[in-house]
Amino acid sequence: MSIDVNKILKDRAQQSQKDRYSKFGLKSNPFPKSGTANINESSDQTVALAPIDEKVHKEIVNYIADSLYASSKKDQKLIGTITGDYGTGKTQLLLYAKSIIQNESKKAFAIYINNPGTNLPQLIGSIIEKIGQEQFKKYLWTQVLDEIKKPKNTYKADLEKFLASPQGDMFGKSNDPFSIENEANHKAFLDAFIKQINSRSKRAELNNTLKHIILSILEERNQDAVIADYFYNLISEDFGISKTWETITSGSGKYLNNKVVKLLNAIIDIVQEQGFERFYLLVDEFEDITSGRLTKKESDTYAYNLRALIDKERRWCLLIALTRTALEDIQKISPPLADRLTDREINIERLSTAQMKILVLNYLNLSRENSDSLTPFTEEAIQMVNKITGELPRLALRKLYFLLERAADSESINEIDVKFVEANLQ
Repeated sequence: MSIDVNKILKDRAQQSQKDRYSKFGLKSNPFPKSGTANINESSDQTVALAPIDEKVHKEIVNYIADSLYASSKKDQKLIGTITGDYGTGKTQLLLYAKSIIQNESKKAFAIYINNPGTNLPQLIGSIIEKIGQEQFKKYLWTQVLDEIKKPKNTYKADLEKFLASPQGDMFGKSNDPFSIENEANHKAFLDAFIKQINSRSKRAELNNTLKHIILSILEERNQDAVIADYFYNLISEDFGISKTWETITSGSGKYLNNKVVKLLNAIIDIVQEQGFERFYLLVDEFEDITSGRLTKKESDTYAYNLRALIDKERRWCLLIALTRTALEDIQKISPPLADRLTDREINIERLSTAQMKILVLNYLNLSRENSDSLTPFTEEAIQMVNKITGELPRLALRKLYFLLERAADSESINEIDVKFVEANLQ
C-alpha cells in the first residue's frame, strides 16, 4: 500500500491543535516527545508534575526544608544525591526541587546545571555562566564601586585628583564620574574622568590608578591575585571580554584548578550581596565523571577537588543526580567523597502499575480540566505500555506521545486500547 505523503502533511498542516485533540477532551498532546523533562518549562508546570512516589516526594521535600530553613547562617551545607536507572525521572525531580526552592518565602538562588564537566573549574564556570555575563559583570562592578566610595578608603580621593574641579562641576553634573549614569559600568565611569583630561600621560596615569584600585579591592575581597586579575579583565574588558568570559566559564584558565574554593566563595559572596539567603547547585548527569570520559587520573583529581570544595565551603547546598551504578563507581574511586555526597540519598525506583496510572493522569491534566479519567487510554493499555517500556518513565512518556499522535491521525479512533497499542508498538 502506497503512502500519500502530500495528503498526510497537508491534512496535518490544516489541522489546529484544538481540533486535533478535542475528541479526546484535550487541548494538546501533553506528553513530551522525547520523554525527558523540559528544563525550560514553566515553574507551574514543573510543580504540577510532582513526584509520584510518595517516599521520594517526602524525601525531596525534607531535603529542601532542612537546607532552606536551617538556623545556622555559617554552616548551610547539605548534600543530597538522587539515584535511579536511566529514564526514571532524576532530571524531573531536580527541576521540581528547583521550582519549590524558588517559590518559597526565603530568598534562595538555585542553579540547575545539566553537565558537571570534565574538571571542577568547568563546573564552577558553569555556575558563573548561568548567572550571565552582563549580570556577573554588574555584580562585580557594584562590589568595586561600593568600596571606592566608602569614606574609610582613600580610593575616591585618589581618583578625584584627576578631575578638573571637584566632582566635575566645571563640566556639569552629567560629567561627574560619581553620577548615577556614569556609575553604571567601568567604561562610563572611566570615560567621565578622561573627558576632563587633555594630557595623554595623565590619561594613562588615571587608567593605571583605577586598575590598581580595582585589583586591590578584588584581591582583598577574594584573597587571591589570579582571581582578581580574571575579574578585573571581565569588568574592564581590557583583554577582550569574550575571551576572558570563555576562559572562566570553560574552566580552562591557567591555575584555575587550584582556585575552585575561592571562586565558589566569590560567587556566593556576590549572590548573598543581592539579598539571597541560600545558594543551591543542582547538578544533573553526574555519572559523566565515572562514565569513561575521564582518565583515572582525571577522575581522581575531580574527586579530590570536589571533596576539598565540600569540606572548605559551607555556605551552599548541593543536589546531584546520577545512576546507582555511578554512585557505586564513585565509592570505589573515593569512598570519602561518596560519603560526603550522601548526606541524603534519594533513590527513584521503576514505575509500578499504580504509579504509571498517576503519571498518565498528571500529564493528561496539563491539557484539560482536572479529572480522574484516563481517557483516551484504557487501564489495560496503560499497563501494557508500562510493561513494554520496562517501567521507565522516559520511555513510557515517549510511547504515550506517539500513541496519542497516531490516534489523533485517525477519525475513527476515540479510544487507545490494548489492540491499538499492539498494532502501533509491537
